[in-house]
Amino acid sequence: MLIIDSHAHAATEDVLPVRFFDGWVDNLERLLPPDAPAGQRDALNAMFRRLNQDPRCDKLIAEMDRAGIAKTVLLIVDFAFAYPDQPDLLREVYAMHRELMQRHPGRFIVFAGIDPRRGQAGLELVEQALRDWGFRGLKIYPPCGYSPSVHELYPFYELCEKYGAPVLSHIGPTSPTLSFRFTRPDDVEDAAFRFPRVNFILGHAGVVWRQEAGMLAAYRPNVYMDLSGFQPEWRRGDLDAILLEHKRGGLLRKLLFGTDWPIHRILGGQKQWVDAFIDCARRGILSDEELGWIFYDNAAQILREPMRGSMAAGVPTTQREEREGVPS
Repeated sequence: MLIIDSHAHAATEDVLPVRFFDGWVDNLERLLPPDAPAGQRDALNAMFRRLNQDPRCDKLIAEMDRAGIAKTVLLIVDFAFAYPDQPDLLREVYAMHRELMQRHPGRFIVFAGIDPRRGQAGLELVEQALRDWGFRGLKIYPPCGYSPSVHELYPFYELCEKYGAPVLSHIGPTSPTLSFRFTRPDDVEDAAFRFPRVNFILGHAGVVWRQEAGMLAAYRPNVYMDLSGFQPEWRRGDLDAILLEHKRGGLLRKLLFGTDWPIHRILGGQKQWVDAFIDCARRGILSDEELGWIFYDNAAQILREPMRGSMAAGVPTTQREEREGVPS
């Protein structure tokens, strides 16, 4: 079965800075018992830093191969305005992702990340990435301090319409070092309404604020939800209920599989997360066809990847590749 992981990041402090994980450590530290040994915070910090060390994505590729994941979407986040005390490495991060695509041909789809407060310079960078460097989408991160429907993003959405690039917006809570404002599904509504030819993916919304997100996905043809961040719910035994809720709502064609690598490496690996969904199909929560929609077909349609039927018929290229002459 073909699988696309629709939500992941390169594991390096240039992409996911130490400040980002400081918040996770704060939360975990407050859950420790009062008699926890001294130095526990240092141990937690060291653990997160260790899990965030894979700058060439070689470990991720090995995990993908074990799990049967054909391609992974790598999302860039522009943290410069949220963490102004940190070096602004956005251009270097873009260059790094270009190198990752060259190092692992055909395995990664990269979404440019941008904060709209960069203005014209940011617009030019995103267009160059979409036009010249093979990036395939836009990642916005409202916890950095802006609404996904703010007018300053409209020129970026116009670029996405021009290049057929989807937009993935974070939904729900994140590191406590960032704001949770502007992270509800309804915050995307105005943008999705004004740009009906741009596909909007609500990151994590298949899991958090599901009813609000499901209403938007049900009535907006250009709104989808990814399931990344499901791991805590899976540990609590709630993954079945989540999938059945979306199934009853007729939303299985709007769901994308995602792992949020490396955020949940502490809980397991890519094969474990793929197997969790396969187990749902084995137990009848999903049919094999429905699992194929979530694992591959829904994402492939948005990302203009070859559909399973076309590959079986020997069609080697997507419409985008045929139009632009991109090698398959």
